This record gives sequence, C-alpha cells and structure tokens, in this order.
Amino acid sequence: MTSESNNDDLVPTQEELDALIGSGPFFYLRGVRAALERRSFVFKWAWILVMTMSVLYIMGWFTGLLKPYMASAVTGLDADYQLHQLRFLLAFILIVIGTVALNFDRYVEEVFTTTAWIQLYFLMSGVGRQWRTMPDGNFDVVLIYAGNLLLILILLVILIFEERRLKSIA
Repeated sequence: MTSESNNDDLVPTQEELDALIGSGPFFYLRGVRAALERRSFVFKWAWILVMTMSVLYIMGWFTGLLKPYMASAVTGLDADYQLHQLRFLLAFILIVIGTVALNFDRYVEEVFTTTAWIQLYFLMSGVGRQWRTMPDGNFDVVLIYAGNLLLILILLVILIFEERRLKSIA
C-alpha cells in the first residue's frame, strides 16, 4: 500500500463535508436580526427599547453624567456606590446572556424570565435601600429610580409574553 492510497482514505467525501458544515440544532448562529425577524412587532420594539436604554445607561455611566443622580451621590455612602457597581455588572452580564440567547434563538423565554426576576429583586432591594438611606426631601430620586427599574421590568415582561405567544403559535 502506498502513501497516496492512505491519503485518499483520509479525504472526506462530499456527504461528510455537508454533514460537518450543515447547521446543527445547537450551534446554528442565526444572528439577532434573523431572530428578530421571526418575532412580533411588539417584541422587536421592546427589545430595541431595552437595548437603547442599556446603551444610553452605559454611555452615561462611563462619561460620568449619571454620577450626580446616583443614590451614592445623594446619600454619600460608599456602600451605595459599591452596590450599584455590582448591580451594573450583573445587569450587563444578563444583557449579554440575553443577546446570546436571542442570537442562537435558544432559551430566550427562560433567560428573559430569569432576568425579570432579578430585575424585580433590583427594584425591591434598591428602592428599599434608598428609602432607608436617603436624606429627607429626596423622595423624587426614589421615584425616578423606581420608575426606571419598573419600566425595564415591564419591557422584560412584554418580551417574555411575546416569546411565549410565539412558542404557542409555532
């Protein structure tokens, strides 16, 4: 047997190449745009609003525009700033996970449900902490904070219901 015949045995057939290149059920990268095309108008706009708010928040965070409006600026407590950093990190990780889930079009409802529960925790614990630590006369800061978190929670609930509706149709 020559070395050429051994090399011919190692060359994959066209069927094998097609099977390797073909999309598997888990590793198929659809892209966010392709995944959004399957979804309803309400889902798309809720997703765009959540992403827009996230991008604007990140821009405000890194430029320092948000610092005077944060709880730590009003209370003067370092613990409030540290809690905000932890919540920011967790929220950013959840946004990335949600985008990846939508990109692969897998576990979208589960990811958004988990994110909504964590957002509810942020709302309850954040408003409770601000209520206890805010100086008198700064009730408007608590209302703005609660309103922002509530808006994000409502958008997440819309995403969950729209995804559930899509699954029931399919």
